Amino acid sequence: MGTDAPTTIFIPVHCAPKKAPCPKCGKHGHRKRKVTREVRTVAFKSIAYLAITCGEYAARCDCCKTFRNTPEGVLPKAHYDNKVRDLVLDRILKDGMNVEQTLESLRREFLLNLSTGFVYDVLRDRVEQLDMSEHRRKVLEQFSGTFCVDQLHLGRFTLLLATDPLSDLPVAFALVAANDQDHMRRFLMKGVTDD
Repeated sequence: MGTDAPTTIFIPVHCAPKKAPCPKCGKHGHRKRKVTREVRTVAFKSIAYLAITCGEYAARCDCCKTFRNTPEGVLPKAHYDNKVRDLVLDRILKDGMNVEQTLESLRREFLLNLSTGFVYDVLRDRVEQLDMSEHRRKVLEQFSGTFCVDQLHLGRFTLLLATDPLSDLPVAFALVAANDQDHMRRFLMKGVTDD
């Protein structure tokens, strides 16, 4: 039996141009200095980091005094890149895993030691990014008249999901603290029957 330590990979990422846009207004600032940070990413059976060199910029606007840029696929101040976040969502939404199964799968395959709080944050962030008005318009156009309601127990929360099985389309969803009649009634009245 081998006791080899897992491989650690550092992937260099450079994003420190002399000028960069303010993240709030877009006005370009001049680089004051370069800064480095490490952000976890994914590599099968390895510990992988992005070794990021980015810039700190003097703002030429009133939004802030200084700002830092970040490479595509990495949120500001994040400890994990978007590939990690996407894996979490895929395990839950596509593979139907609960939080504990998701954490164990990512620990085993990618040596990621994530917290349950991180998983819930990823789910909340995804909900905030969705354009529900566009989704509702699409559902109304393609709805077959039939829907199924299912639940996915994620640990501390439950994902309620209504789908149109004939159109293969998610109709509505809700992340609830308790899977009881009150939450289900509210979900059906608001999420599914709203025009």
